[in-house]
Amino acid sequence: MRSAPFFNTRVKRSLTVAFVLALVTGCESLSLAIPVGFDLTGEWLLDANASDSAPDTRAIRRAEDMDIARGKQKNVNASAAFVVQDFPVVAAERLVIEQNDDSLGIRYSNGTYRDVTWGRTQRNFWQIEAGWSNGVLVILSRRDDITGREEMKLEAAGSRLRVTVDVKTEGRDVRLQRVYVRGS
Repeated sequence: MRSAPFFNTRVKRSLTVAFVLALVTGCESLSLAIPVGFDLTGEWLLDANASDSAPDTRAIRRAEDMDIARGKQKNVNASAAFVVQDFPVVAAERLVIEQNDDSLGIRYSNGTYRDVTWGRTQRNFWQIEAGWSNGVLVILSRRDDITGREEMKLEAAGSRLRVTVDVKTEGRDVRLQRVYVRGS
């Protein structure tokens, strides 16, 4: 007879997420030193043609509700329907960023403000780690059964910002890119 816990989908998923997190956080060491020339200070405007569309949270919620009804998703709180709230860059058309030696502040077009400090911090139930890997600003966020990875990469001599967001939940996962051009 099979051992029940290892054939339980939720247990398998939890073990897989834990293993991947341990692998990613164990293998990747983020630097706290700002790369030379990496300055995000200023206004950034969405290049809609070069960007993925913002996620449709209603469609995500409907799909997850069906998964819950079918028993595929157990934790309602680990939902991708909150991705716009938890990761506002996925829907932002404008960013205003202030960067200094130990942190940066981002004001999103919806009025939300976020402060990101280099290193490891905790904010509103989230474990956050921010730093650089190969010249790219990486922000890792973890809460309950949700993990997020944001990468901010300057391109075109600092005039374009490519933001890649990858959020894994017990529901639907979200992966997209948003491209911003430096405002005047």
